[in-house]
Amino acid sequence: MKYLNIFKKISIILLILFSIPAIFYLFQPGYFQSDDGNWMVIRFSAFYESLRNGQFPVRFLSRLNNGYGYPVSNFLYPLFMYIGVPIHILGASFVDTIKVILGTSLIFSAVFCFLWLRKRFDYFASFVGSLLYLYFPYHLWDVYKRGSVGEVLALAIVPFILWSIEKQNLILAGIGYGLLITSHNSLALLFLPIIFLYHILSSPKINKKVFLKILSPLILGLGLGAFFWIPAIYDKQFTIFDSVSVSNYSDYFVSLSNYNLLGFIFILVLVLSLTPFYKRRNKVDIYFLSITVVSLFLIIPFSEFLWRNLPFVALIQFPFRFLSLITLSIAFLSASQLSHFKNKAKIIIGIIYLLAIFFSAKDFLKPQNFENYPDSYYSTNQDTTTVKNEYMPRWIRQVPAKMPEKKIEIISGEGEISNFSTNGNKFIFNFFSNKESQIQINTVYFPGWMLEINRRSVPIIYDENGLIRFNVSSGNHHVEVKFSETRIRFLSDVISIISLLFIIFLLISKKKYLIKL
Repeated sequence: MKYLNIFKKISIILLILFSIPAIFYLFQPGYFQSDDGNWMVIRFSAFYESLRNGQFPVRFLSRLNNGYGYPVSNFLYPLFMYIGVPIHILGASFVDTIKVILGTSLIFSAVFCFLWLRKRFDYFASFVGSLLYLYFPYHLWDVYKRGSVGEVLALAIVPFILWSIEKQNLILAGIGYGLLITSHNSLALLFLPIIFLYHILSSPKINKKVFLKILSPLILGLGLGAFFWIPAIYDKQFTIFDSVSVSNYSDYFVSLSNYNLLGFIFILVLVLSLTPFYKRRNKVDIYFLSITVVSLFLIIPFSEFLWRNLPFVALIQFPFRFLSLITLSIAFLSASQLSHFKNKAKIIIGIIYLLAIFFSAKDFLKPQNFENYPDSYYSTNQDTTTVKNEYMPRWIRQVPAKMPEKKIEIISGEGEISNFSTNGNKFIFNFFSNKESQIQINTVYFPGWMLEINRRSVPIIYDENGLIRFNVSSGNHHVEVKFSETRIRFLSDVISIISLLFIIFLLISKKKYLIKL
Protein backbone atom coordinates (compact mmCIF):
# COMPACT_ATOMS: atom_id res chain seq x y z
CA MET A 1 0.00 0.00 0.00
CA LYS A 2 2.90 2.33 0.79
CA TYR A 3 4.48 1.78 -2.62
CA LEU A 4 1.10 2.22 -4.32
CA ASN A 5 0.64 5.61 -2.68
CA ILE A 6 4.11 6.67 -3.79
CA PHE A 7 3.34 5.50 -7.32
CA LYS A 8 0.14 7.55 -7.35
CA LYS A 9 2.01 10.69 -6.31
CA ILE A 10 4.78 10.40 -8.88
CA SER A 11 2.89 8.69 -11.71
CA ILE A 12 3.05 11.72 -14.03
CA ILE A 13 6.76 12.18 -13.34
CA LEU A 14 7.37 8.48 -14.01
CA LEU A 15 5.38 8.74 -17.21
CA ILE A 16 7.56 11.62 -18.43
CA LEU A 17 10.71 9.66 -17.52
CA PHE A 18 9.41 6.62 -19.39
CA SER A 19 8.83 8.93 -22.39
CA ILE A 20 12.53 9.77 -22.73
CA PRO A 21 13.39 6.89 -25.13
CA ALA A 22 10.62 8.11 -27.46
CA ILE A 23 12.06 11.63 -27.70
CA PHE A 24 15.78 10.89 -27.22
CA TYR A 25 16.77 11.24 -30.87
CA LEU A 26 15.01 14.58 -31.14
CA PHE A 27 17.89 15.97 -29.09
CA GLN A 28 20.42 15.01 -31.73
CA PRO A 29 21.84 17.85 -33.87
CA GLY A 30 20.35 18.33 -37.31
CA TYR A 31 17.10 16.95 -38.60
CA PHE A 32 16.35 13.36 -39.46
CA GLN A 33 15.35 12.25 -42.93
CA SER A 34 11.62 11.57 -43.23
CA ASP A 35 8.84 11.69 -45.80
CA ASP A 36 7.43 15.09 -44.86
CA GLY A 37 9.85 16.44 -42.26
CA ASN A 38 11.81 18.86 -44.43
CA TRP A 39 8.63 20.12 -46.03
CA MET A 40 7.17 20.90 -42.61
CA VAL A 41 10.23 22.96 -41.67
CA ILE A 42 10.20 24.80 -45.02
CA ARG A 43 6.48 25.49 -44.76
CA PHE A 44 6.83 26.76 -41.20
CA SER A 45 9.68 29.10 -42.16
CA ALA A 46 7.56 30.55 -45.01
CA PHE A 47 4.56 30.79 -42.67
CA TYR A 48 6.61 32.68 -40.10
CA GLU A 49 7.86 35.04 -42.79
CA SER A 50 4.32 35.84 -43.97
CA LEU A 51 3.07 36.32 -40.40
CA ARG A 52 6.00 38.58 -39.53
CA ASN A 53 5.16 40.66 -42.60
CA GLY A 54 1.64 41.30 -41.36
CA GLN A 55 -0.56 38.57 -42.82
CA PHE A 56 -3.00 37.17 -40.25
CA PRO A 57 -4.49 34.63 -40.42
CA VAL A 58 -1.73 33.30 -42.65
CA ARG A 59 -3.11 31.79 -45.84
CA PHE A 60 -0.78 32.66 -48.72
CA LEU A 61 2.94 31.85 -48.46
CA SER A 62 4.54 34.25 -50.89
CA ARG A 63 8.03 32.70 -50.85
CA LEU A 64 6.95 29.25 -51.96
CA ASN A 65 6.36 28.06 -55.53
CA ASN A 66 9.63 29.63 -56.70
CA GLY A 67 8.66 32.99 -55.28
CA TYR A 68 5.30 33.11 -57.07
CA GLY A 69 3.41 32.21 -53.89
CA TYR A 70 1.24 29.29 -52.86
CA PRO A 71 -1.93 29.24 -50.65
CA VAL A 72 -1.07 26.00 -48.85
CA SER A 73 -1.66 27.28 -45.31
CA ASN A 74 -5.22 28.14 -46.29
CA PHE A 75 -5.87 24.42 -46.74
CA LEU A 76 -3.50 22.34 -44.63
CA TYR A 77 -3.38 22.08 -40.82
CA PRO A 78 -1.90 25.40 -39.61
CA LEU A 79 -1.92 24.73 -35.85
CA PHE A 80 1.65 23.46 -35.54
CA MET A 81 2.89 26.60 -37.32
CA TYR A 82 0.97 28.96 -35.02
CA ILE A 83 2.35 27.03 -32.03
CA GLY A 84 5.83 27.20 -33.55
CA VAL A 85 5.88 31.01 -33.83
CA PRO A 86 6.48 31.81 -30.12
CA ILE A 87 8.97 28.92 -29.88
CA HIS A 88 10.96 30.38 -32.77
CA ILE A 89 10.70 33.90 -31.35
CA LEU A 90 12.23 32.61 -28.11
CA GLY A 91 15.33 31.60 -30.05
CA ALA A 92 14.79 28.10 -31.42
CA SER A 93 15.80 27.50 -35.02
CA PHE A 94 13.18 26.45 -37.53
CA VAL A 95 14.38 22.84 -37.26
CA ASP A 96 14.48 22.87 -33.47
CA THR A 97 11.03 24.43 -33.34
CA ILE A 98 9.55 21.48 -35.21
CA LYS A 99 11.50 19.04 -33.02
CA VAL A 100 10.18 20.75 -29.89
CA ILE A 101 6.61 20.39 -31.16
CA LEU A 102 7.17 16.71 -31.98
CA GLY A 103 8.75 15.99 -28.60
CA THR A 104 6.19 17.82 -26.49
CA SER A 105 3.38 16.26 -28.51
CA LEU A 106 4.69 12.79 -27.69
CA ILE A 107 4.96 13.60 -23.98
CA PHE A 108 1.57 15.28 -23.83
CA SER A 109 -0.01 12.37 -25.69
CA ALA A 110 1.11 10.06 -22.88
CA VAL A 111 0.17 12.46 -20.09
CA PHE A 112 -3.31 13.25 -21.40
CA CYS A 113 -3.94 9.61 -22.26
CA PHE A 114 -3.08 8.76 -18.64
CA LEU A 115 -5.36 11.51 -17.29
CA TRP A 116 -8.19 10.30 -19.53
CA LEU A 117 -7.80 6.61 -18.67
CA ARG A 118 -7.42 7.46 -14.98
CA LYS A 119 -10.99 8.80 -15.04
CA ARG A 120 -12.11 5.24 -15.73
CA PHE A 121 -9.42 2.89 -14.45
CA ASP A 122 -6.88 2.52 -11.65
CA TYR A 123 -3.45 4.14 -11.66
CA PHE A 124 -1.45 1.13 -12.83
CA ALA A 125 -3.83 0.21 -15.65
CA SER A 126 -3.92 3.83 -16.83
CA PHE A 127 -0.14 4.08 -16.65
CA VAL A 128 0.36 1.01 -18.81
CA GLY A 129 -2.36 2.07 -21.27
CA SER A 130 -0.80 5.51 -21.74
CA LEU A 131 2.61 3.98 -22.46
CA LEU A 132 1.00 1.73 -25.05
CA TYR A 133 -0.47 4.83 -26.64
CA LEU A 134 2.88 6.61 -26.66
CA TYR A 135 4.96 3.70 -27.93
CA PHE A 136 2.51 2.16 -30.35
CA PRO A 137 4.61 1.57 -33.51
CA TYR A 138 2.47 3.71 -35.79
CA HIS A 139 2.74 6.65 -33.38
CA LEU A 140 6.55 6.56 -33.49
CA TRP A 141 6.56 5.83 -37.23
CA ASP A 142 4.58 9.03 -37.69
CA VAL A 143 7.45 10.89 -36.03
CA TYR A 144 10.64 9.29 -37.28
CA LYS A 145 9.63 7.91 -40.68
CA ARG A 146 6.84 10.16 -41.91
CA GLY A 147 7.77 13.34 -40.05
CA SER A 148 4.09 14.22 -39.92
CA VAL A 149 4.11 16.89 -37.25
CA GLY A 150 0.41 17.64 -37.79
CA GLU A 151 -0.62 14.03 -37.15
CA VAL A 152 1.62 13.71 -34.09
CA LEU A 153 0.15 16.92 -32.68
CA ALA A 154 -3.38 15.62 -33.34
CA LEU A 155 -2.59 12.39 -31.47
CA ALA A 156 -1.73 14.51 -28.42
CA ILE A 157 -4.96 16.52 -28.67
CA VAL A 158 -7.32 13.53 -28.98
CA PRO A 159 -6.78 12.21 -25.40
CA PHE A 160 -6.95 15.81 -24.17
CA ILE A 161 -10.50 16.05 -25.54
CA LEU A 162 -11.45 12.68 -24.07
CA TRP A 163 -10.09 13.73 -20.68
CA SER A 164 -12.05 16.99 -20.92
CA ILE A 165 -15.21 15.02 -21.69
CA GLU A 166 -14.65 12.80 -18.66
CA LYS A 167 -14.15 15.97 -16.57
CA GLN A 168 -17.42 17.26 -18.05
CA ASN A 169 -15.70 20.54 -18.88
CA LEU A 170 -17.30 22.48 -21.72
CA ILE A 171 -14.43 24.92 -22.12
CA LEU A 172 -11.65 22.33 -22.33
CA ALA A 173 -13.62 20.03 -24.62
CA GLY A 174 -14.54 22.90 -26.95
CA ILE A 175 -10.94 24.14 -27.06
CA GLY A 176 -9.79 20.59 -27.74
CA TYR A 177 -12.18 20.17 -30.66
CA GLY A 178 -10.97 23.47 -32.13
CA LEU A 179 -7.33 22.44 -31.76
CA LEU A 180 -7.98 19.05 -33.35
CA ILE A 181 -9.71 20.62 -36.36
CA THR A 182 -6.70 22.86 -37.03
CA SER A 183 -4.05 20.25 -36.16
CA HIS A 184 -4.59 17.85 -39.07
CA ASN A 185 -7.35 17.68 -41.70
CA SER A 186 -7.46 13.90 -42.15
CA LEU A 187 -7.18 12.92 -38.49
CA ALA A 188 -9.82 15.46 -37.53
CA LEU A 189 -12.12 13.85 -40.10
CA LEU A 190 -11.46 10.42 -38.57
CA PHE A 191 -11.54 11.33 -34.89
CA LEU A 192 -14.40 13.85 -34.64
CA PRO A 193 -17.17 11.23 -35.07
CA ILE A 194 -15.24 8.74 -32.89
CA ILE A 195 -14.97 11.23 -30.03
CA PHE A 196 -18.57 12.42 -30.41
CA LEU A 197 -19.94 8.87 -30.27
CA TYR A 198 -17.69 8.13 -27.29
CA HIS A 199 -19.25 11.09 -25.51
CA ILE A 200 -22.73 9.76 -26.20
CA LEU A 201 -21.85 6.24 -25.02
CA SER A 202 -20.18 7.61 -21.89
CA SER A 203 -23.33 9.41 -20.81
CA PRO A 204 -25.51 7.49 -18.35
CA LYS A 205 -28.65 8.57 -20.16
CA ILE A 206 -29.51 10.33 -23.40
CA ASN A 207 -32.35 12.76 -23.87
CA LYS A 208 -32.74 15.97 -25.80
CA LYS A 209 -31.15 18.10 -23.08
CA VAL A 210 -28.19 15.76 -22.61
CA PHE A 211 -27.66 15.47 -26.35
CA LEU A 212 -27.52 19.27 -26.70
CA LYS A 213 -24.95 19.40 -23.91
CA ILE A 214 -22.88 16.75 -25.69
CA LEU A 215 -23.19 18.69 -28.93
CA SER A 216 -22.23 22.05 -27.41
CA PRO A 217 -18.43 21.56 -27.14
CA LEU A 218 -18.32 20.26 -30.70
CA ILE A 219 -20.17 23.36 -31.92
CA LEU A 220 -17.81 25.52 -29.88
CA GLY A 221 -14.81 23.75 -31.40
CA LEU A 222 -16.19 24.14 -34.91
CA GLY A 223 -16.60 27.82 -34.17
CA LEU A 224 -13.04 28.18 -32.93
CA GLY A 225 -11.68 26.45 -36.01
CA ALA A 226 -14.02 28.21 -38.43
CA PHE A 227 -11.28 30.58 -39.61
CA PHE A 228 -9.55 27.51 -41.06
CA TRP A 229 -12.08 24.87 -42.06
CA ILE A 230 -14.68 27.07 -43.73
CA PRO A 231 -12.23 28.74 -46.16
CA ALA A 232 -10.45 25.40 -46.69
CA ILE A 233 -13.71 23.86 -47.91
CA TYR A 234 -15.02 26.89 -49.81
CA ASP A 235 -11.76 27.89 -51.49
CA LYS A 236 -11.00 24.37 -52.69
CA GLN A 237 -13.09 25.16 -55.77
CA PHE A 238 -10.38 27.61 -56.86
CA THR A 239 -7.67 24.95 -56.89
CA ILE A 240 -6.85 21.84 -58.94
CA PHE A 241 -7.30 19.60 -55.87
CA ASP A 242 -10.36 17.73 -57.16
CA SER A 243 -8.72 17.01 -60.51
CA VAL A 244 -5.44 15.69 -59.13
CA SER A 245 -4.84 12.26 -57.64
CA VAL A 246 -2.45 13.00 -54.80
CA SER A 247 -1.88 9.33 -54.01
CA ASN A 248 -3.14 5.89 -54.95
CA TYR A 249 -4.73 4.45 -51.83
CA SER A 250 -4.01 0.89 -52.99
CA ASP A 251 -0.30 1.52 -52.43
CA TYR A 252 -0.74 2.31 -48.76
CA PHE A 253 -2.37 -0.71 -47.18
CA VAL A 254 -0.78 -2.53 -44.27
CA SER A 255 0.40 -5.92 -45.47
CA LEU A 256 2.93 -8.57 -44.49
CA SER A 257 5.74 -6.26 -45.57
CA ASN A 258 4.86 -3.61 -42.99
CA TYR A 259 2.77 -5.48 -40.40
CA ASN A 260 5.20 -4.29 -37.71
CA LEU A 261 3.30 -0.99 -37.72
CA LEU A 262 0.85 -2.88 -35.51
CA GLY A 263 3.43 -4.73 -33.45
CA PHE A 264 3.24 -7.76 -31.21
CA ILE A 265 1.43 -5.68 -28.60
CA PHE A 266 -1.57 -5.35 -30.93
CA ILE A 267 -1.94 -9.13 -31.16
CA LEU A 268 -1.72 -9.53 -27.38
CA VAL A 269 -4.33 -6.90 -26.56
CA LEU A 270 -6.69 -7.96 -29.34
CA VAL A 271 -6.50 -11.66 -28.43
CA LEU A 272 -7.16 -10.95 -24.76
CA SER A 273 -10.09 -8.73 -25.77
CA LEU A 274 -11.65 -11.68 -27.60
CA THR A 275 -11.02 -14.36 -24.96
CA PRO A 276 -13.45 -15.49 -22.23
CA PHE A 277 -11.09 -14.05 -19.59
CA TYR A 278 -12.27 -10.60 -20.56
CA LYS A 279 -15.92 -11.04 -19.66
CA ARG A 280 -16.93 -7.83 -17.97
CA ARG A 281 -17.23 -5.75 -21.06
CA ASN A 282 -19.37 -2.64 -21.11
CA LYS A 283 -20.63 -0.68 -24.08
CA VAL A 284 -17.52 1.51 -24.21
CA ASP A 285 -15.24 -1.55 -24.26
CA ILE A 286 -17.29 -3.00 -27.10
CA TYR A 287 -17.11 0.37 -28.86
CA PHE A 288 -13.31 0.47 -28.84
CA LEU A 289 -13.08 -3.20 -29.74
CA SER A 290 -15.34 -2.49 -32.73
CA ILE A 291 -13.15 0.45 -33.74
CA THR A 292 -10.13 -1.85 -33.61
CA VAL A 293 -11.70 -4.56 -35.74
CA VAL A 294 -13.21 -2.19 -38.32
CA SER A 295 -9.98 -0.19 -38.59
CA LEU A 296 -7.97 -3.38 -38.95
CA PHE A 297 -10.16 -4.42 -41.86
CA LEU A 298 -9.84 -0.99 -43.54
CA ILE A 299 -6.04 -1.00 -43.46
CA ILE A 300 -5.57 -4.37 -45.19
CA PRO A 301 -5.70 -4.95 -48.98
CA PHE A 302 -8.82 -7.10 -48.66
CA SER A 303 -10.85 -3.92 -48.05
CA GLU A 304 -9.91 -2.37 -51.38
CA PHE A 305 -13.41 -2.93 -52.77
CA LEU A 306 -14.72 -0.60 -50.05
CA TRP A 307 -12.11 2.07 -50.71
CA ARG A 308 -13.33 2.42 -54.27
CA ASN A 309 -16.56 3.93 -52.93
CA LEU A 310 -15.50 5.16 -49.50
CA PRO A 311 -16.42 8.83 -48.95
CA PHE A 312 -13.63 11.34 -48.36
CA VAL A 313 -10.98 9.05 -49.89
CA ALA A 314 -9.19 12.09 -51.33
CA LEU A 315 -8.97 13.61 -47.85
CA ILE A 316 -7.99 10.45 -45.98
CA GLN A 317 -5.53 9.49 -48.77
CA PHE A 318 -3.81 6.60 -46.96
CA PRO A 319 -5.56 3.51 -45.52
CA PHE A 320 -2.81 3.22 -42.90
CA ARG A 321 -4.16 6.41 -41.29
CA PHE A 322 -6.77 4.21 -39.60
CA LEU A 323 -3.87 2.96 -37.50
CA SER A 324 -4.28 6.18 -35.52
CA LEU A 325 -7.70 4.92 -34.38
CA ILE A 326 -6.18 1.56 -33.48
CA THR A 327 -3.48 3.35 -31.47
CA LEU A 328 -6.16 4.94 -29.30
CA SER A 329 -8.39 1.89 -28.99
CA ILE A 330 -5.52 -0.43 -28.03
CA ALA A 331 -4.54 1.97 -25.25
CA PHE A 332 -8.09 1.95 -23.91
CA LEU A 333 -8.58 -1.82 -24.23
CA SER A 334 -5.29 -2.60 -22.49
CA ALA A 335 -6.17 -0.37 -19.54
CA SER A 336 -9.67 -1.85 -19.35
CA GLN A 337 -8.27 -5.37 -19.36
CA LEU A 338 -5.72 -4.65 -16.63
CA SER A 339 -8.37 -3.06 -14.43
CA HIS A 340 -10.20 -6.41 -14.31
CA PHE A 341 -7.21 -8.26 -12.87
CA LYS A 342 -6.24 -8.24 -9.22
CA ASN A 343 -2.96 -7.83 -7.38
CA LYS A 344 -0.12 -9.99 -8.76
CA ALA A 345 -2.01 -10.97 -11.89
CA LYS A 346 -2.47 -7.29 -12.74
CA ILE A 347 1.24 -6.59 -12.24
CA ILE A 348 2.32 -9.62 -14.29
CA ILE A 349 0.00 -8.86 -17.22
CA GLY A 350 0.99 -5.19 -17.05
CA ILE A 351 4.70 -6.03 -17.21
CA ILE A 352 4.06 -8.37 -20.13
CA TYR A 353 2.28 -5.55 -21.93
CA LEU A 354 5.13 -3.14 -21.23
CA LEU A 355 7.71 -5.63 -22.48
CA ALA A 356 5.58 -6.26 -25.55
CA ILE A 357 5.17 -2.56 -26.37
CA PHE A 358 8.87 -1.82 -26.03
CA PHE A 359 9.67 -4.85 -28.16
CA SER A 360 7.16 -3.67 -30.76
CA ALA A 361 8.55 -0.12 -30.67
CA LYS A 362 12.27 -0.85 -30.75
CA ASP A 363 12.58 -0.57 -34.54
CA PHE A 364 10.78 2.81 -34.60
CA LEU A 365 12.63 4.68 -31.85
CA LYS A 366 15.50 5.83 -34.02
CA PRO A 367 15.53 7.59 -37.39
CA GLN A 368 17.68 6.08 -40.10
CA ASN A 369 19.69 9.17 -41.06
CA PHE A 370 20.25 12.76 -40.01
CA GLU A 371 20.79 15.83 -42.20
CA ASN A 372 22.74 18.78 -40.89
CA TYR A 373 21.47 21.60 -43.08
CA PRO A 374 21.73 25.18 -41.76
CA ASP A 375 18.54 27.05 -41.00
CA SER A 376 19.06 29.10 -44.15
CA TYR A 377 18.48 25.96 -46.22
CA TYR A 378 14.89 25.87 -44.98
CA SER A 379 14.25 29.62 -44.76
CA THR A 380 15.21 30.17 -48.40
CA ASN A 381 13.72 27.01 -49.91
CA GLN A 382 10.91 27.74 -52.36
CA ASP A 383 9.26 24.34 -52.79
CA THR A 384 5.45 24.18 -52.67
CA THR A 385 5.73 21.54 -49.86
CA THR A 386 2.93 19.46 -51.36
CA VAL A 387 3.13 16.24 -53.37
CA LYS A 388 1.33 17.20 -56.57
CA ASN A 389 0.99 20.98 -56.13
CA GLU A 390 -2.63 20.12 -55.47
CA TYR A 391 -3.53 23.54 -54.04
CA MET A 392 -2.33 25.41 -57.10
CA PRO A 393 -5.02 27.82 -58.37
CA ARG A 394 -6.81 26.26 -61.34
CA TRP A 395 -6.14 29.24 -63.61
CA ILE A 396 -2.37 28.67 -63.56
CA ARG A 397 -1.41 27.53 -67.05
CA GLN A 398 2.05 26.29 -66.14
CA VAL A 399 3.61 25.75 -62.73
CA PRO A 400 6.63 28.05 -62.41
CA ALA A 401 9.89 26.14 -62.80
CA LYS A 402 12.19 28.91 -61.60
CA MET A 403 12.17 32.31 -59.94
CA PRO A 404 11.05 35.27 -62.05
CA GLU A 405 13.80 37.57 -63.28
CA LYS A 406 11.76 40.58 -62.20
CA LYS A 407 8.98 40.84 -59.64
CA ILE A 408 7.19 43.46 -61.76
CA GLU A 409 7.03 43.53 -65.55
CA ILE A 410 5.48 45.92 -68.04
CA ILE A 411 3.65 43.55 -70.39
CA SER A 412 2.43 46.18 -72.86
CA GLY A 413 2.95 49.88 -73.23
CA GLU A 414 5.83 51.61 -71.50
CA GLY A 415 6.51 53.53 -68.34
CA GLU A 416 8.67 54.03 -65.28
CA ILE A 417 8.32 52.16 -61.99
CA SER A 418 9.68 53.94 -58.92
CA ASN A 419 9.67 53.69 -55.12
CA PHE A 420 8.95 49.98 -55.29
CA SER A 421 8.69 48.08 -51.99
CA THR A 422 7.29 44.71 -51.02
CA ASN A 423 7.15 42.33 -48.09
CA GLY A 424 5.46 39.52 -50.02
CA ASN A 425 1.99 40.40 -48.72
CA LYS A 426 1.92 43.87 -50.24
CA PHE A 427 3.41 45.57 -53.31
CA ILE A 428 3.65 49.37 -53.38
CA PHE A 429 5.10 51.49 -56.17
CA ASN A 430 4.59 54.55 -58.32
CA PHE A 431 4.08 54.27 -62.06
CA PHE A 432 4.37 56.94 -64.72
CA SER A 433 3.53 56.47 -68.39
CA ASN A 434 2.49 58.54 -71.38
CA LYS A 435 0.21 55.77 -72.63
CA GLU A 436 -2.03 53.02 -71.32
CA SER A 437 0.00 50.03 -70.12
CA GLN A 438 -0.45 46.61 -68.66
CA ILE A 439 1.62 45.53 -65.65
CA GLN A 440 2.23 42.04 -64.34
CA ILE A 441 3.28 41.16 -60.82
CA ASN A 442 4.91 37.75 -60.88
CA THR A 443 2.77 36.36 -58.10
CA VAL A 444 0.05 33.73 -58.37
CA TYR A 445 -3.39 35.24 -58.13
CA PHE A 446 -5.60 33.78 -55.42
CA PRO A 447 -8.82 35.27 -54.04
CA GLY A 448 -7.77 37.81 -51.46
CA TRP A 449 -5.38 39.80 -53.64
CA MET A 450 -6.70 43.36 -53.94
CA LEU A 451 -5.57 46.18 -56.23
CA GLU A 452 -5.84 49.91 -55.61
CA ILE A 453 -4.66 52.57 -58.05
CA ASN A 454 -4.69 56.07 -56.60
CA ARG A 455 -6.72 54.71 -53.65
CA ARG A 456 -9.44 53.37 -55.95
CA SER A 457 -10.22 49.67 -56.26
CA VAL A 458 -9.38 48.19 -59.67
CA PRO A 459 -10.09 44.64 -60.93
CA ILE A 460 -7.19 42.23 -61.36
CA ILE A 461 -6.76 40.35 -64.64
CA TYR A 462 -5.65 36.81 -63.88
CA ASP A 463 -7.28 34.52 -66.43
CA GLU A 464 -4.54 34.93 -69.04
CA ASN A 465 -1.76 33.08 -67.22
CA GLY A 466 -2.90 32.95 -63.59
CA LEU A 467 -0.64 35.76 -62.44
CA ILE A 468 -1.62 39.22 -61.21
CA ARG A 469 -2.08 41.61 -64.12
CA PHE A 470 -3.82 44.97 -64.43
CA ASN A 471 -4.20 47.89 -66.80
CA VAL A 472 -2.95 51.38 -65.96
CA SER A 473 -3.93 54.55 -67.84
CA SER A 474 -1.43 57.23 -68.79
CA GLY A 475 -0.19 59.62 -66.14
CA ASN A 476 1.21 59.37 -62.61
CA HIS A 477 -0.24 56.63 -60.42
CA HIS A 478 0.25 55.24 -56.95
CA VAL A 479 -0.29 51.47 -56.99
CA GLU A 480 -0.93 49.11 -54.06
CA VAL A 481 -1.48 45.38 -54.41
CA LYS A 482 -2.09 43.57 -51.13
CA PHE A 483 -3.37 40.26 -49.84
CA SER A 484 -6.36 40.45 -47.50
CA GLU A 485 -9.37 38.48 -46.36
CA THR A 486 -12.24 37.70 -48.71
CA ARG A 487 -15.80 38.02 -47.45
CA ILE A 488 -16.15 34.32 -46.66
CA ARG A 489 -12.82 34.31 -44.84
CA PHE A 490 -13.70 37.45 -42.94
CA LEU A 491 -17.00 35.89 -41.88
CA SER A 492 -15.12 32.77 -40.79
CA ASP A 493 -12.70 34.92 -38.78
CA VAL A 494 -15.63 36.64 -37.07
CA ILE A 495 -17.13 33.27 -36.10
CA SER A 496 -13.81 32.21 -34.58
CA ILE A 497 -13.45 35.51 -32.72
CA ILE A 498 -16.99 35.25 -31.32
CA SER A 499 -16.27 31.68 -30.21
CA LEU A 500 -13.03 32.78 -28.56
CA LEU A 501 -14.78 35.66 -26.78
CA PHE A 502 -17.43 33.24 -25.57
CA ILE A 503 -14.72 31.01 -24.12
CA ILE A 504 -13.12 34.01 -22.41
CA PHE A 505 -16.52 34.88 -20.99
CA LEU A 506 -16.87 31.36 -19.64
CA LEU A 507 -13.38 31.50 -18.14
CA ILE A 508 -13.94 34.77 -16.30
CA SER A 509 -17.43 33.74 -15.25
CA LYS A 510 -17.32 31.79 -12.03
CA LYS A 511 -20.72 30.22 -12.46
CA LYS A 512 -20.15 26.48 -12.51
CA TYR A 513 -23.19 25.77 -14.63
CA LEU A 514 -21.46 27.59 -17.48
CA ILE A 515 -18.48 25.28 -17.26
CA LYS A 516 -20.08 21.92 -16.62
CA LEU A 517 -21.61 20.04 -19.50
